[in-house]
This record gives sequence, structure tokens and C-alpha cells, in this order.
Amino acid sequence: MLPHVGVGEFCETKKAYYFGYIIHRLLLCALGRRPEDDRDHYGNKRLDLAGPLLGGLFRMVDVNTEVGVVRDIRLKELRIYTDYGRCSRPLFIVDNQRLLIKKKDFYALQQRESAEEDGWHHLVAKGFIEYIDTEEEETTMISMTINIHPSLILGVCASIIPFPDHNRSPRNTYQCGMGKQAMGIYVTNNQFRMDTLAYVLYYPQKPPVTTRAMEHLHFRQLPAGIYCDNQEDSVIMNQSSIDRGFFRSLFFRSYRDEEKKMGTLVKEDFGRPDRASTMGMRHGSYEKLDDDGLAPPGTRVSGEDVIIGKTTPISQDEAQGQSSRYTRRDHSISLRHSKTGMVDQVLLTTNADGLRFVKVRVRSVRIPQIRDKFSSRHGLKGTVGMTYTQEDMPWTIEGVTPDIIVNPHAIPSRMTIGQLIECIMGKVAAHMGKEGDATPFTDVTVDNISKALHKCGYQMRGFERMYNGHTGRPLTAMIFLGPTYYQRLKHMVDDKIHSRGRGPVQILTRQPAEGRSRDGGLRFGEMERDCMIAHGAANFLKERLFDQSEAYRVHVCETCGLIAIANLKKNSFECRGCKNKTDIVQVHIPYACKLLFQERMSMAIAPRMLTKGLKSAKGRK
Repeated sequence: MLPHVGVGEFCETKKAYYFGYIIHRLLLCALGRRPEDDRDHYGNKRLDLAGPLLGGLFRMVDVNTEVGVVRDIRLKELRIYTDYGRCSRPLFIVDNQRLLIKKKDFYALQQRESAEEDGWHHLVAKGFIEYIDTEEEETTMISMTINIHPSLILGVCASIIPFPDHNRSPRNTYQCGMGKQAMGIYVTNNQFRMDTLAYVLYYPQKPPVTTRAMEHLHFRQLPAGIYCDNQEDSVIMNQSSIDRGFFRSLFFRSYRDEEKKMGTLVKEDFGRPDRASTMGMRHGSYEKLDDDGLAPPGTRVSGEDVIIGKTTPISQDEAQGQSSRYTRRDHSISLRHSKTGMVDQVLLTTNADGLRFVKVRVRSVRIPQIRDKFSSRHGLKGTVGMTYTQEDMPWTIEGVTPDIIVNPHAIPSRMTIGQLIECIMGKVAAHMGKEGDATPFTDVTVDNISKALHKCGYQMRGFERMYNGHTGRPLTAMIFLGPTYYQRLKHMVDDKIHSRGRGPVQILTRQPAEGRSRDGGLRFGEMERDCMIAHGAANFLKERLFDQSEAYRVHVCETCGLIAIANLKKNSFECRGCKNKTDIVQVHIPYACKLLFQERMSMAIAPRMLTKGLKSAKGRK
């Protein structure tokens, strides 16, 4: 295989055969199958010349740039990787601690007239740039290559953070996670896709402060946020801005179903079920279905409305057991009980088996409200605590009203200085009409930005005098104000809200079910318990954790303490342990406690309850 490594345009030439022959002889020598022949007929060493020769073949594109050669000293192997899918990255080549690429080469790139002339491929062909994959990177000396730019060590999510070198590392890590949750335009063809869940922002904006990586990631074409006149972390939001469409978004949820064959003859069918002939119909409304069993686009639907109607024929055995008027069984799909929206799109097609397959996408508008989650690009996340109309918000001497006001105490402990720099740079960029460069590891300093801001007629550090929206009087302190890019995260209160008065319980423990999707109970943990005890609300604690959860009545033998048999209809009681039929008392315990006692009894451990002082069961009605 070695002599067939491609050369140039993957043509087999003498260089390829020579390359393979040299590698073959090196391997034989390393394995001890032939003596070292490191001298030519002039007495010069051959192997000293082979290393630069092979390296030159790679760096001058005589061997394809995607081929990787790794020397494993421990295993005495020379591995050549040509398979696809390997991660590789370009690096500048260093020779004798000096870059091979010079300033004149960069100047030639800037002066070129067309994109094809002396471009990237020209730099690779001249041996200025080398592609290194992950395997080869482990054996590459640090003095052989250098990064094209220090910011290229960052990944996709981290490279869009402005000034990450001025933040603590945990905050950059938080933003890498929250950047994936930010709403925006996730694809350009979202109107034609039927994704299970999708969040689309109404008016996404390009950030005034960007990094160089954003240009290559097409962040301008697919933005995910809005820049705001704000302070650090969101707590108070301008209601007038919300009414004008500030951070308004769309939420899409797709419901899917398909016809299935049940045996050779019986097949499910889409259609509107008929209550007269269909058994097992739901409590929701079927009125919004067409005759084909699908809700048409533009139909407004709410909780438990049926949006996909589907029935299946019942078997002969079921038909004999049930009323003879039923011929089909309902298998329809309804909207989630807590959701509302409008049918946005319906897709009806066939699958590989020739059976019909349907997807229905429901659209709902999400307007920012109290407790929705927002975040800056520096990991400072927060929820909306209050909204005020524009006339109640503070304003500057120029009449600028902030969209978001936050607590300034968020900055000292978290040390996200990058957000402060972004804020004043955004102010400069807005007045100069151009984007600010926030790429990390550059020569941009706070002093340079402050001087530029001062030239625009503002205080150097971004402070402004603001006036109280209620009284009109100036605020005592100067306020740090400027445009900062914010993200709306997918965690919204409409998806989290949950309450329950009564509902389903678990079969085993008879405790309330868990989770919002199961209409479960609310969590009441240790801290809530301690809070009730501290307030002296013991009766409320008993009601929540016992009466309204898993209260259970048992009858206990007063003699031996074991659970007795009780027949309340006949008013007869008996303890099988000591044959006692008179001294039986009634006890209320959690059902989980009774379950624990029975599990211990199955292990030959008999828990006993001491009930002295309680009234007998016969004395109670």
C-alpha cells in the first residue's frame, strides 16, 4: 500500500514510488531484518537526509495534505493514516524558531485582485501551512508549528464569546452551554422542517461587538439574540419594549403518527372517529378534525383537543364481549393538556411500507414574561423579576431608556470583566457605525476603548447620569449603561408552570406521581420541612406530608403489636399472631411505612407497633 500514496493530483509518479521504497527500507531496518545502510558511495549519511526529504514531500503538497504520518517510538512503528473523518487543523510551519511565512506574503494576500489568486491553496503549496491531525499532533514538537491565531484553540461555542480572556473560565464554560439553548434562527429552512421541538426568535439582531470566528461561522446570517441597553444581569425588563416585539419568539412542536398493520388484514386508518361506532374515545374535542382525520392549518387548538384522528377495527372477540354497535377502537393523538397554539403545517406522506405517515406542527407565540430566562454571552444568566412600562423606567439626558436593568452586585463575585468591556465597546461601535472586534488574545485594551468612547462625547468608563422615572429627579449614583448582546434561553415559565390539587398516584407506594408530564405532585423537600418546623406550622406539615399524600388506616393488635385483620362491614377483627379478637386499635400511618413493615416480615423480621393508650377499634365508628 505504501508505494500507492497519492502525489500531487493523486497521480502515481516516481516520487511516490521513491517515498514508498524509503519507508519500506526504514521499516526493515527498524525491525532488524536488514543491516543499517546509512552511507552512500560518497560516505554521506542517507538517513539524515531522509527526514527533511519526507517532510518536504508533505509540506510542498507532493503528498496529499490529508495524509498523516505518526512515528511511535514505544512500539517501533511508523503509521500512515489516510482514512476520512479524521480531525485535522492547519498550522504555520516554524523552521529554526522562525516562521517560514513572512510579512511580504501577508502583504501579497492583501493586494491580490481576485479570491483565486495567491490564496489559501497557494500558501499550502509553498509550504507555509501544514495540516496536522489528532494522532500526529501527539508526536509533533512544539517548536515545529504554531497556531495561525491564538483564538483557534477555542471551539465553536467558545469562539463566539466576546473577550473570553477577560472572564473566569467557569463563566466561559457556562456560556458554552447556554449558547446552545439560546433562541435565534437555527436553520434557514425552518419553515419547511417538521422538527419535534423548535424555537425561533421574531427579530434576531447582529451583535455590535463580534469576534473574527463569527464571520466564518455565519453568525451574522443566523443570529441568536438581541442587543440591549442594559446593565450586566437581567432582573427588570422594559414592558414597552416587550410590547414592541422585544425578544418575542415562536415555539414549534410536531406531533407524528403512522398507520400500522395489525396482522395481514387489519390496518389502522386515519379519519374522524364516530362516537356512535367507536369505543374508547377521549374526553377532548374531535370537532376540529377534517374528514381525513387531520386538523387543517390555521386551526386554533387548546389543551386535549384531538389533532390526529386514527381508528383500528376491533377483533371479533372484543366485538362479542362489548356492545355490538362498536366496530372500531380509537387511537387518536391529542394536544398536551397544558398547551395551546395554532396548527402551522400538516405533512401527509407514505413510509417505506406504503402506509400513510403524518406530522402535524403546532405553533405558539411566546412573549417574554416574569420568570423567563435570559443570559448574556458571558455566563451571567437570570430571570425576569419585574417589568415596568417605559414611563416608569429611568432615562438618560438623551432620553434613552434601558431595556434591561440588573443588579450590579453580579459582577464583583463572578469577575466577568469581559461583559463590561463588551458594553463600552458596543457603545463605541454604535456611535462609529462599525463592528467592534472582541476576538480574544489581541492588542485591544480597555484604555484604547475608553479613549475612543471619550472622543464620542461620553464618560470614559461608560457612566451616565440617569433620572428617576417616578419622580424625575436625578439619581445619586452614576449608572453604567451601554448596549450588550443578550440571549433568550429556551427555559420559559409556560413550559415549567405546574400545579395540582388531586391526581394520579403510584401503584406501589400510593404516593403522588412524579413530574409535570404525569400531572404529579409538587416536591416538598428537607428545606421546606425545616421551614415549616421553624414557623411552628406542625399541623400544616402533617397535612401536606401525610393527610394529602399517603395516609393509610391499619388495625393493630394491642397485645403483640402486629397488623390485624379487619372487616369493617361486619365489625369483626382478629390478630392471626396471638388469636386476639378484642384488643384491636386503629392506627393511621403512611402507606410506605405499612409497605416497609410487610417487606420486613417477608424477611422474617416482625416490626411491632406499641399502641398503649389508644382507643380500641370497636370503640370507633
